[in-house]
Amino acid sequence: MQNVVFQDLTPQSWSTWTMAAVMNNTVGDGNGYVGDVDLEPEKATTISATFDWHAADRAWEFKATPFYTRVSDYIDAVQWDRTTNTAATSNADDTFTVLKYRNQAARLYGLELSGKMPLATNAWGAWGVEGLLSYTRSKNLDTGDALYNTMPLNATATLTHTLGGWDNRIELVMVSKKDDLSDARNEISTGGYSLVNLRGGYSWKQVRLDFGVENLFDKYYDSPTGGTYTGQGTTMGINSIPWGIAVPGAGRSLYAGVNVKF
Repeated sequence: MQNVVFQDLTPQSWSTWTMAAVMNNTVGDGNGYVGDVDLEPEKATTISATFDWHAADRAWEFKATPFYTRVSDYIDAVQWDRTTNTAATSNADDTFTVLKYRNQAARLYGLELSGKMPLATNAWGAWGVEGLLSYTRSKNLDTGDALYNTMPLNATATLTHTLGGWDNRIELVMVSKKDDLSDARNEISTGGYSLVNLRGGYSWKQVRLDFGVENLFDKYYDSPTGGTYTGQGTTMGINSIPWGIAVPGAGRSLYAGVNVKF
């Protein structure tokens, strides 16, 4: 009869074991996570206002929306020492690690600007411009880190065109570099980039056709909220894959769709 050796399956040994912790990752950063049955639900208080300037017929308009949010019991994470089953005394940098979910305090504030205005109307149709800018800053008030997956400063400028049933747009999307990061999670920085999108559409009485090309020039970029690339196929061990590879953004993509009203 063979001897059978059972793995220690106490909650501490199992949940903090790196392979088990890695299988508990739902946030896409490549780390391992340990749960906490004592977590409290997040509670947020937001102060926001919208300032709206526009023409009587809204041919042109400009909006500004600042906001401030304070979150108590924000669910973040701390690096964890499985040997002592306590929070790590110092963070391991530039590597995948095991973290435990914790309630902490957080703050977010920012500003969103949007506007549009007509440019000209001629035999070729009506031309206009639209713009959108979004800025958000976040902070974990317990650790001083930024909150994970906060989008950096970004803006979209659009040239619009309409003629009869046609509705066309050329978009320039601009995103700044991301260097305000969650240190506890070893979040990856990403560079700034710009993309060009083309969108078109034609409307009949009950049918609308939409089509377009996103990332027209097939530009390579790292998605600032895409997380860490872990598709190398050896993810059962926490550091058996290279750390620091961001998930690339989508390349050139063509789309088309039809909407029918009944």
